[in-house]
Amino acid sequence: MPKKWGLVSLAWVFLTLSACGWQLQGNPLIANQFGTIYISSPDTQSSIIIELKRALKANNIEIVGAASNADYQIKILDNRQSRRISALNPSARAAQYQIYQAVEYMVFNARGTPVVPRTTALAESTYNFKEIDVLASENEERLLQNTLRLEIVRQIVRRLGEISDKKKGTE
Repeated sequence: MPKKWGLVSLAWVFLTLSACGWQLQGNPLIANQFGTIYISSPDTQSSIIIELKRALKANNIEIVGAASNADYQIKILDNRQSRRISALNPSARAAQYQIYQAVEYMVFNARGTPVVPRTTALAESTYNFKEIDVLASENEERLLQNTLRLEIVRQIVRRLGEISDKKKGTE
């Protein structure tokens, strides 16, 4: 009998909370009143640019096609990635690789004044290379490259969030 009342009470709590409009909110990294943004890059179709656009849209930031129409401009200056051997096996062959990605960027306001100076967002990781299963090792590297790219995008978006926090503080 007590178990039944516990379930009824729990159901009543959920029903009450849903009826009043209460819901868990996401944690947007950028304030809603951030404005529009233009992204300039030597390679506009690179995977980092595509992920950055996706992340900005997820934060309700409008991306415009011309710098003159934007409140802010992200200028990607350089996009590097590399892979190097970080450990050898007893046969003196690669046993572990370290992969690295870095993006240099600046952010300008509508007047062309830098609001974020030249900054490097970087991420790195290591993975074990298995000579017996080369395909699995290549797939692991590809997955890690995607993870590193997402981490770099998160770093850039967090930095934009700092700009929006400063903007809110001056209003």
